[in-house]
This record gives sequence, C-alpha cells and structure tokens, in this order.
Amino acid sequence: MARPVDPDLRPRLLENIITYVQDHGVTAFSLRPLAAAIGTSHRTILYHFGSREQVLCTVFDTMREAAAAEITARLPAQGDPRLIFRALWRHLAAPQRRATLRLFYEMYAIATRDPERFGDYTRRTAQFWLDTIQARFRNAGEAPERARLLAGMTVAMFRGATLELAATDDVERLTGVVDAFLDLLPLAGDAP
Repeated sequence: MARPVDPDLRPRLLENIITYVQDHGVTAFSLRPLAAAIGTSHRTILYHFGSREQVLCTVFDTMREAAAAEITARLPAQGDPRLIFRALWRHLAAPQRRATLRLFYEMYAIATRDPERFGDYTRRTAQFWLDTIQARFRNAGEAPERARLLAGMTVAMFRGATLELAATDDVERLTGVVDAFLDLLPLAGDAP
C-alpha cells in the first residue's frame, strides 16, 4: 500500500531550504549536502522543486514575495515619493537586513551570469521593483511615461546603493547619497 501524500511536506521542505540557503549562501549550493542537512533525500527535493536552479529560484522568489508583502505593509501607497523612498531606504539599510542583501546579490549575480539555467528570475525581480516604485510615482500624480522614467532612475540608484551597502556597511555615507538623490526628484507637476 502506498504511503499517503503529505500536503504539508513541500512547504516544510521550502522553509528548511530557505534557512539552509540563508546560512550557507548559493555559490557552492548543492542538493546532496542540502538534503543531508535538512534530513531528506535529494530525490525528494528534485520531485518537489525540480533542478538545483529551480530550487534556488523558488527560494528567492519566496523571499522576494515575503519582502514585498512587508514593504507593501510598511510603505504608504500615497504621498510624496521622496518621503516614501526615504522610509524604504531606511528599511533596506537596517542592520538585520544586511545578510539578506548580500545573499540577494550573490543570487542575482549567479542568475545574471547564467540566464539559460535560471530563466527569468532577474527580470521578474527587476520588474517587481519597477512596478512597486512606479506605482508610488503614479499615485503622486506623475504621468505614466514620466513615472516609468523616474522609477527606472530610482531603482537604479537603490540597486547601486544597496549593493554598495552590502559590500561596505557604510550606512552613514550611503544614506547621505540616497537622501541627496531623493532631494533631486521632482514633485508631480514640476517642470521636467
């Protein structure tokens, strides 16, 4: 007689895999050591998640979705984008998020280098941030094209600032840089 299917197995495995990746990173990530560490077989992981790359994409998509929910809950959808993005920077720059930033950039670099194996992971991640930031500009009264342009500039600045923060831990200097950039952003209705 076959064993009954455990509907909670995949979510439990995913939780354990995320913890493992947070502790060990992705550069040397391999399914067999992962399976041994979390008390399962690599075949079980393959069955539930697919290839090594699919496992990592699932981990990082899940982490991004959790971060997105947290950001959505913390950041107002309406108001001056400069104030909203100052709050976003302080959220991202908090010391307890530094390890996650480093892990994100580790995965982002690997996925960027090998898009055939990681699919559209980097594009999905970039699109999430563009959509999130663009919505704040639109809600502040910017026209769609201008909101898209301002969002692209803001995402590029945040990407650079968070990468440098992950590398240097220089919160004070980078907060000054982010604040100076945000001061240059126009309010809706300002001349382009």
